[in-house]
Amino acid sequence: MGACEVMGACEVMGAGELTEAAERRAAGAVRTAGPRLGTARRWSLGWLAVLLPWAVAPASAQTAPAVVCRTCDNHGTLPCSKHGKLLEAERAVQSCSVAIDCKVCLGALAVDCKTCRNTTVEVELQRRQQTAREWLQKRRTDIDQTAGGDPLCHLLTQHVELAFGIKPLQVGKDKVDTHPLMHLYGERIESLRKLYLETFALREEEQHEVLHVYMFRSGTDQARIGPRVTGIGVSQSTGTKLMGVDCVYSMWQDPRYFPDDEALWRGVIHNVVHLLVCNTNPSQVLYNKKAGWLDEGIAHWFEDKLTGKCLNYCFEEILVNPGANWKGGRWRTPVRKLVDEGKARPLAELCGLNTDQLDFPDHALAFAWIDYLLTVHGGAKLRDLVREAKQDRPMREALPAVYGQNVLTIEAPFQQWVKEHYPAVESR
Repeated sequence: MGACEVMGACEVMGAGELTEAAERRAAGAVRTAGPRLGTARRWSLGWLAVLLPWAVAPASAQTAPAVVCRTCDNHGTLPCSKHGKLLEAERAVQSCSVAIDCKVCLGALAVDCKTCRNTTVEVELQRRQQTAREWLQKRRTDIDQTAGGDPLCHLLTQHVELAFGIKPLQVGKDKVDTHPLMHLYGERIESLRKLYLETFALREEEQHEVLHVYMFRSGTDQARIGPRVTGIGVSQSTGTKLMGVDCVYSMWQDPRYFPDDEALWRGVIHNVVHLLVCNTNPSQVLYNKKAGWLDEGIAHWFEDKLTGKCLNYCFEEILVNPGANWKGGRWRTPVRKLVDEGKARPLAELCGLNTDQLDFPDHALAFAWIDYLLTVHGGAKLRDLVREAKQDRPMREALPAVYGQNVLTIEAPFQQWVKEHYPAVESR
């Protein structure tokens, strides 16, 4: 940060003033000594020897005065006062369209201090404003103008770029407006990504792509934007995804599926986890590689961990009745019953199905298998199994390579674990 040039904010005695005072004191001491000899004369000459070299020293060798701007405490800027309780939330993200639309700070979240001048800070402030304007203008052109509806809110965090048109929702006991709700979903998705990395012992460089998420209130917006950003032409679906190297999820809040915040967030969890799984190195999809149980099971596991229910199924949006689910999304007891009655599809069969071939009980069993593998063997091994599946290695080869068991021998330990850990009767 450059030095502040203060204009009327403080009073400082300069080095020149101190020099003149020293010279006066030295001269006075010589004059008053007069004809006196001895101690007084030696005292005067001693002070001359001390003061005169300091007084005639060049300015560059003297300590510069400390200049303090009392208005901004030498920061050169002041926090913008227009963001209220959301100021810290705005500072935690890279860009927010609502903040950029602020007529006072233009998205910089700070204003120039009018009392002092700090060129370095002023240039940086202008750069931040210009960067924010350019980012938002591109979003408005690429998304808002194409959607053709009401202007959307936009958010950019470290790993998420979010277009947001959801109307105010009840979150817990509070009614949350669209702007803070967007920030909440941005924070949630960032936290989900962090949990995913921790669960599978992944490094940041193994999960490199930004998550592009579009959340619309209107099905019309989704019909116009969804196919454009995902390349999938099913304009009537609730949500569409582009997975692999690119990570894009576009959806609208169909009240039949997402009537409230809890249901909406659960749907985002399920679909964002699909993006994360497919983007993890090596970036590749799973749904069409006879690995539907991995593809859906992992997404269900995060749904259950964060919300306690599994109510989302990929490929089902246009195939089943809206709101259809299996056993209310609480699957541990139903899976236990399938195992106890000998009706659970064995893994040897399950691992030969693509995602769109799974029925409701298969989804629940896929969840249970992921629950077992993560709990008993840890996330690193499951991560390695997913990598094997992405490279088209059959499960009959991948399982022994990672777990030392084949699709037949691993069945008995799994079923025994289910009987020991899943309740026979659902607790109330």
